[in-house]
Amino acid sequence: MPYIDDIEESKFPEKEIGGVVYARVCRSEDVFERQGKRIAFAEDIDMQIAIFRLGGKVHCLHNICPHRHADRMHDGIIRNGEVTCPLHGWTYFIESGENADPRQGRKNLAKYAVFEEDGYVWVEKPDIKAIPKWRR
Repeated sequence: MPYIDDIEESKFPEKEIGGVVYARVCRSEDVFERQGKRIAFAEDIDMQIAIFRLGGKVHCLHNICPHRHADRMHDGIIRNGEVTCPLHGWTYFIESGENADPRQGRKNLAKYAVFEEDGYVWVEKPDIKAIPKWRR
């Protein structure tokens, strides 16, 4: 399931900082304020992240909403530091990935370390070996 904004995994330059592998995923100028950007590291749906810019700072969360396992968080509505899944309305804090409404359950989005350097966005690379609980 290729996407327009995907980049083949082999094209993500990597570097290790303090034992953490980071991948250079896009140019900083391609991440717009209060909008999400999807990056897929592989064909597997679970290897997607959503990058957001909020208040000038970049944040990175898993792109798969844990409610119904939809890969649409990057399309979410952003308000008051939260992103709302466009399909079913589950809401998460962009800075932490935590569920913003306890009435929706306790499922959170995974948060990944992210930084900008020399005009690029670098993200902690998701572990392809990690199998989500819902797929076990």
